[in-house]
Parts: sequence; C-alpha cells; structure tokens
Amino acid sequence: MENLNQQTRSGLPLDELCTGLAEPVSQSQQIFRQVLTALSEPGTRLTLAPVPAPKGIHSAAYQVCLALLDADTPLWVSDSLATPSLLNSLRFHCGCRVTHRREEAIFAVASPGDLESIAGFSPGSHEYPDRSTTVILQVDHLHSTGPWRLSGPGIEQPKQVGIEGLANHWPAWLRSNRASFPLGVDLLLTDGNSLMGLPRTTLVEVESCM
Repeated sequence: MENLNQQTRSGLPLDELCTGLAEPVSQSQQIFRQVLTALSEPGTRLTLAPVPAPKGIHSAAYQVCLALLDADTPLWVSDSLATPSLLNSLRFHCGCRVTHRREEAIFAVASPGDLESIAGFSPGSHEYPDRSTTVILQVDHLHSTGPWRLSGPGIEQPKQVGIEGLANHWPAWLRSNRASFPLGVDLLLTDGNSLMGLPRTTLVEVESCM
C-alpha cells in the first residue's frame, strides 16, 4: 500500500509541501479583494495576515498565488524561487501548471535579480488586453514614502513611495510598459506580508537624490 505519509497520489513528496490557507474560501476572497485594491489604488501599501510560506518566497506572494491560481492559470517562476517546496505546494493546493515559457504565463513569480527584462511576458492583445501576464515581483522593502513618484488612474494626487531592491533600469522598463497601453503587464510587488500594485497604467518617475 502506498505510504501516504511520504507521497501524494501524484507522487509529490509530502515533506516538500507547505500548508495552504486554513480557510481557503474566506481567505481567498479577502486576498482577492486586497489584490483588487492594490491594482486600483497603485502605490498603496497593504498588509496581508501572516501565512506560512515555503522558504525563499514572501508570505504575500505565496498568498496571492494560493488565492488566484488554478488549473487554468499557467505559472512562470524565476530560477531562484523555483524550489521543489514552492512548485510542489502550488501544484498541490492550486492544481496550476508551471510553464517555462514566459508568453504562456498568466501569472509569474519573480525575483528582480532573475529578470534581464520584463520582455517576453504576454502583454495581452488589443482584442483581449486582460489576457496579459501579472508579475508578482519580490522586492527588498516597500515604503509608503520615498523617491518613486507615481501618477495615473487610481491616484488622485501624485504619490511618493519607496521601493528597494530594483535596479536603476526598472523605472525605464515600467515607463515603456505604460507606453504600450492598453497592452502591457501588471505588477504586484511584495515585501514579506506587504503588497503594492503597479498596473500598466501607472506612470513611474524616480527623483534623484542629488
């Protein structure tokens, strides 16, 4: 008889799995609302309730995956985050398919150091701009004040935020992403339990320290 203490029906080692949401329905609904708030109010720093996550992945990033991924949402994971624990946990709890092709991904989880650019992810199409990739990007720290100046839809007055852990070329990438509207990718930034949205409609400018 198969030892269920060692493996699941699909053969995934149970010792590589991390727990999912304790109350999947209610917690998923709450996380989904926070994601909508993050994308509709760019630059707003939201705090999610702590949930245990596989080593190397932020709790907020893991929760967004648990709430939004399913069998119809292919996932791309950058190299440094693609641990057996994360991949097996998401396959087990969400039933999602992991793809190595950026253009196939509906969601992506990435570390900035693994991305040479944001090119290659699906920007959607003019007929279906919503069929683009949402990139969940783990950064070092998110702050409610800082040198990043955000403006655009959902921001009544230009907003100053701090985003640590992104190289100097990221603002230019994000401006190029905005210039392709209505095409483009949407970003969800995470830092531990914190979440911040940078949709394709947001204009990003970074003030010089000089």
